[in-house]
Amino acid sequence: MNTNKENNSSSFEIKVYTTKELRQLYQVPYRTFERWIKPYKQAWGIEKKRQYLTIKQVRLIVEQFGVPGEIDLNKN
Repeated sequence: MNTNKENNSSSFEIKVYTTKELRQLYQVPYRTFERWIKPYKQAWGIEKKRQYLTIKQVRLIVEQFGVPGEIDLNKN
């Protein structure tokens, strides 16, 4: 029997994450993730001292880099 929760277990949820949690979802090392977001940190309001990324910041990261675990083969 498939429940709604089982069907959505592999979907990504936009919520508050730490940078560590988010980079683990993207399955990239710390340095790679930092290189990805470095050009956007100021515009997105990402501060080094802040422990969590806001929902808005997570949404911006996902819009820029795609949903973790999904590959867009049409992207250059």
